[in-house]
Amino acid sequence: MSKRIEDPADTPAEIYHYWHQRWCQILSEEHRQEIVEAGLAGLSFTERVPDAPDGKGYFSYSFDERGGLDFMDGPGQAIAEYDSYELGLRLLSDASMDAPKALAEGRFRIISNPEHWGTLTKVMPLLRATCHRAIEEAETRFGVELPKYW
Repeated sequence: MSKRIEDPADTPAEIYHYWHQRWCQILSEEHRQEIVEAGLAGLSFTERVPDAPDGKGYFSYSFDERGGLDFMDGPGQAIAEYDSYELGLRLLSDASMDAPKALAEGRFRIISNPEHWGTLTKVMPLLRATCHRAIEEAETRFGVELPKYW
């Protein structure tokens, strides 16, 4: 029987980093063309979240000129904030989540470069499907059941 993690913020840092890196790897290996065609090449993003599982309070990632994706230290060009890691994970993984409502309620805030966030939404179905796959792979690898919103 696998260990069930109820709150996404309680995900052990090792598992959190694994699924994030796997997400980048899948996107970089299988979806560079879609990323470039969406206009994401050369853009970087930071998502501030107070209860990130590794305690940093944010995560940042960037798309290289060829459409590869990787996490990075420091702030990206476009910055957003979420009230919780759970909300951020829901916005990424749950197609029924109402991002405009979360914005209107102030639970999700775009701090800089809203046009970059708009560009990112062009590939949201791809990001979402890859998130699902990376989380499922992390569950198998670590023998855990992670919170899922799909």
